[in-house]
Amino acid sequence: MNIHFKLFSREIRVAFKRWTDALTGFILFFLIAILFPLISDSNKEFLLTIVGPIMMFSAFFASMLSMQNMFKPDFQNGTIEQLMLSKGSFVSLILTKTIAYWLFTSLPLILISSLTASIYFVSGSGILIIQLTLLLSTLTMVHINAFTAAITLGIRYPGALMTLIITPITLPILIFGSKTIENSILGTDISGPLYFLTGMMMLSFFLGPWITASALKISMD
Repeated sequence: MNIHFKLFSREIRVAFKRWTDALTGFILFFLIAILFPLISDSNKEFLLTIVGPIMMFSAFFASMLSMQNMFKPDFQNGTIEQLMLSKGSFVSLILTKTIAYWLFTSLPLILISSLTASIYFVSGSGILIIQLTLLLSTLTMVHINAFTAAITLGIRYPGALMTLIITPITLPILIFGSKTIENSILGTDISGPLYFLTGMMMLSFFLGPWITASALKISMD
């Protein structure tokens, strides 16, 4: 059996054992998303104005919630070291771990975004644009999270430092993601910000596993 498939299967099994991580992020995303409709007296124009930033920042905070556990348990039990010594490419193995992490933590947020978007009076193609924007954005953010988790692996309490590292790097994704959703609701051209998100997603897939693997090797030394 291919080592990548074995690793992917293992990551999914471990994720189900740590289901509270995904559930906590899921609940946080949903609570942040429904907070503003509850306090704004269902003002349609106001909700349509803020839906973009709310969706993006809800996904951002939810993705940050459990990223400390991305590599630390495997670092403590020796799995990372075994992956480094395995015959498979360490970079491709890290990519496999990252994709498995994204599937369990971010994909549920994309699926529920159609429900939360409808609370903001978004309908039709607007919901699809929100889901596409979250798909591209979370696929980029997960690589940023992976790098941040790797570079702070040897620190006992990395929470504040991880936030300081990840926030400025992720900010352009949040801005262009919000702009994509805003333009789709206003009926204007979304190609510019959408191309940016697509380019960042492709760049993160190309560079992300390499720099994360390098950061893990540094942290292991």
